[in-house]
Amino acid sequence: MSERPRIEASGEQAVAVGTNSGVVSTGDHATIDARTVHLPADAVRQPAQVQAPRGTSNLPAPANPDFVDRVEPLARLEAVLDAACPTLPPVVHGLGGTGKSALALQVAHRHRHRFNPVWWLSADSASSLTHGLADLATRLAPHQHLATATSTERAEWALSWLQTHQDWLLVLDDAASPHDLAPVLGMTTGRHIITSRRTTGWRRLAQPLPLQSLPSDAAVELLMRIVEPEGPDDERVLVRLADELGHLPLALEQAAAYIESTAISPAAYLDRLRRYPGRMFAAVASGQEADNQRTIARIWRLSLQAITNRQPLAGDLLRLFAWFAPAPLPRDILEGLHESLGEDPFAVDEALALLHGYSMITLTRQTVEVHRLVQGVARVADPADPHRSVQAIATARERATLLLEQVLPENPLFNVPGWPRWRELLPHLLALTDRTPAEEDLHTAGLLMAASGYLQGDGHTSTAIACARRAVEINTRLQGSGHPATFAARSFLASAHRAAGDLETATPLHQQNLADHERVHGADHPDTLVARANLAYLYALRGEPARARDLHQRNLTDMRRLHGPDHPHTINALANLASSYRDMGDLERAIDLHRSALADYERVHGPDHSETVTARSNLAYAHKLAGDVDAATALFERVLADRERLYGPDHPLTELAHQFLEDTREAHGRE
Repeated sequence: MSERPRIEASGEQAVAVGTNSGVVSTGDHATIDARTVHLPADAVRQPAQVQAPRGTSNLPAPANPDFVDRVEPLARLEAVLDAACPTLPPVVHGLGGTGKSALALQVAHRHRHRFNPVWWLSADSASSLTHGLADLATRLAPHQHLATATSTERAEWALSWLQTHQDWLLVLDDAASPHDLAPVLGMTTGRHIITSRRTTGWRRLAQPLPLQSLPSDAAVELLMRIVEPEGPDDERVLVRLADELGHLPLALEQAAAYIESTAISPAAYLDRLRRYPGRMFAAVASGQEADNQRTIARIWRLSLQAITNRQPLAGDLLRLFAWFAPAPLPRDILEGLHESLGEDPFAVDEALALLHGYSMITLTRQTVEVHRLVQGVARVADPADPHRSVQAIATARERATLLLEQVLPENPLFNVPGWPRWRELLPHLLALTDRTPAEEDLHTAGLLMAASGYLQGDGHTSTAIACARRAVEINTRLQGSGHPATFAARSFLASAHRAAGDLETATPLHQQNLADHERVHGADHPDTLVARANLAYLYALRGEPARARDLHQRNLTDMRRLHGPDHPHTINALANLASSYRDMGDLERAIDLHRSALADYERVHGPDHSETVTARSNLAYAHKLAGDVDAATALFERVLADRERLYGPDHPLTELAHQFLEDTREAHGRE
């Protein structure tokens, strides 16, 4: 196994990144090259050998104490779970806000001691499903090396585990596409509950279980559990209020929370509600989801008016959260938010508490979450609503974009310790960029390029390609096809296609980039040298090492002339050339060049610098290929010791060094 430069920091991609081994920067974004970190074959036990820890569950807790029993739907769900053999799973479908998730959660909590694991999966996209299964794998095998695997690999491990175990329960919440669930629903060793707004497409996959709005008496009961009536008049008003709200559980709960928190009478609330246009009542009666969102909009406006009277910042925060995904947002990313809003942290805390108290957000010590219906309302401008002016909503989107720019880890492809943070924030980035209007800005393009880089490293190449392609479109529209930012976005697109194995598509993109850079910047511009190195890297992947060597040789000559022999870019170019000779089988020349690169790294960076250690590893591998096992073993032993000291024993690069050393020792033992 060759420790190619694309794995190590001294690889072809490093020509443009110097000691940072990440995104190139001479003022603009530049390409990111894929890195593959291979775990030892025995790093993860087979799924069948792993038993679920007792009580494995991630259910939102606790089940709603104000849940109003739905006799028939509950009975049908219970019957499916009580069946001797698993049958087609139920899919609870219906209008948004009817309480589908609440029903599934109630049933799951009732059976949490019977099944293990009981796992809640967001199924609003294939990506969400993959990440949810990946989290299940990490929970099932916390002490193994799954954390360094991609989300796709961990999800596949979880599916294998489910196929080899029984008596588990998966709740697939808010499924957007029946097709996305087919791999999970094909397993019959456990049980599933599905919730979805989709009413069709479930044939042969699931048993449809339609969920309508609450019956009138149940809707009134729900209101009265939260709002204690003070007499017959209040009871009669609550009946009318339940009718006014279309008996939708979400709208009922929000209305009751408003009445309770503001201490106004049900009649006063109903009077305020009726001041909204009468067409809104007809919209609720039509049963359309968009109408439901407009109903929620009325509740949102009333609640936010009371909140902003006390703390105007709360409205700013709610509009900002509306641009993210309807999923938990890590609360710690808000630490610097007060600075961008010009507020002190205590004001932010108070605003969050107010929103949480009025049920506009769900706030925990770790996360902030906003229901998708509230988000939908808060993102849509309404001239009649002072809290939802066009300018206020546009400002919120800009702030959400800048916030993500500030908190996303740098160097997304190579910064492996930053991947857990990327996994948390990627759904929010994709939601924000998907919802950004057609007149997108350059900040959106920057987010999309960064996301493409991370997605390449995490194995989601199709989404990486889509993000990079849109970044190219934005930059082309706003800055023109000849702008350096457009070149950079195209480089990300080429890199994504290359990571997907589509070298035929990647090749003309890299060739065009090099030609454009030479035409616009000239042959000696740093970005031109980057484009040349990327094309050389592609030629190496295509099995054309001679073409790669010629480009790397030219880059080395230019780097020495432009920067001198001790510049990091010059040393990287030397390492790239060494790798080309290694690929061509000229190991004697490769070893000489790798030895020279190592000496230069030691002189410029010192013996313990990460790129120096990388150069030492590449020299060791060249010795191994040449049959000098003793020299290779001694170098690999030092590399392993250095990485254990620099990164710790569990870092992917440390694991890689350990694997190379073991392979070398085994090869020596066979001689």
